[in-house]
Amino acid sequence: MNRLKSSLQLSKIIKFSIICTLALALPAMAGWVVIQTSDTGHRDYMSIAFTGENTGWVVGSALLDDLDNPGFIGYTMDGGKTWQKSDVKLRADLTGIFFLDANHGWAVGADGLIVGTNNGKDWERQICKVDKVLQVNTALKSVYFINKDVGYAVGQNDTIVTTKNGGRMWEALQGGKMAANVGDDEASMFNAIQFLDEKTGWIAGVRLFPATKTQKSIIQKTTDGAKTWELQETGTEDILEDIFFLDASVGWAVGENGLILHTTNGGKNWKTQTSGTTETLRNVRFVDKFTGWAVGGDFGVGVILSTNSGGKKWEIEEANQKIVSVSVLDKKNAWLAGGRGLILKAE
Repeated sequence: MNRLKSSLQLSKIIKFSIICTLALALPAMAGWVVIQTSDTGHRDYMSIAFTGENTGWVVGSALLDDLDNPGFIGYTMDGGKTWQKSDVKLRADLTGIFFLDANHGWAVGADGLIVGTNNGKDWERQICKVDKVLQVNTALKSVYFINKDVGYAVGQNDTIVTTKNGGRMWEALQGGKMAANVGDDEASMFNAIQFLDEKTGWIAGVRLFPATKTQKSIIQKTTDGAKTWELQETGTEDILEDIFFLDASVGWAVGENGLILHTTNGGKNWKTQTSGTTETLRNVRFVDKFTGWAVGGDFGVGVILSTNSGGKKWEIEEANQKIVSVSVLDKKNAWLAGGRGLILKAE
């Protein structure tokens, strides 16, 4: 077993080292300033959140720091020019982060990992249980809080979890367990969640049908605080990676093959917008009904889409690493995070 563990660790190091040693050559991008080309600790970013012009956080993986505790949380006090690693041991990678204000934040990741902070710097693990006994062990992808008490997170195998006390205790509303035979049963993989208030929210991802080797984009809406969910028809098959609503009517969802969906009636009807790319879009944010960004890409390729027409027309720029996340305060205060530590700020 020791030899096997050593081999796996060596494999991770080799793979991660190859990624980190690739040259990063970014063209000048209209409207964006490169403030960090890569992470000094060779960490991989997955999600970014800013609460002010100077204060922000990133989460992801830091394999070279500690193979047994690869999860990473970084914070900046200078608008993203420099980042400090939070002093917390995390047994799994983190994939999603959400901040309600400068103090109250939560992050989620692999193996059901949930962590929270009440001061923006010190993080503690939070426990989520299935049937009040077993801990959730499925990968969590996205987390969203309505206020300091009520929050939700979603992930693989139909998983939706919630807390009513700020994360001191979480419970699974559905899912939460790894399937005995992965890939044999129908399942929904939820990648994103957003709520407007304690009653109204959406989740997005993909529904897998192993028996027929097919899949279907999935968006579900709740109007009763996650007690029940209504399926919204999209007419598409691609994996949805993110969803964002400005209000109860206007929203967007993005995903595989450059897919962008738009609704003006709360999701009763979704229409496809032309993105101009076939790359996976991973994150979407708008500041009003007209101005927004969608970002994505994959290994060696990155895309940044922007619109001033609500998505009727998207402008596209490319980079040679994937862009994983966008955080927006207003038109002049927006940040992008690239997988290997790239940080861009709106001009």
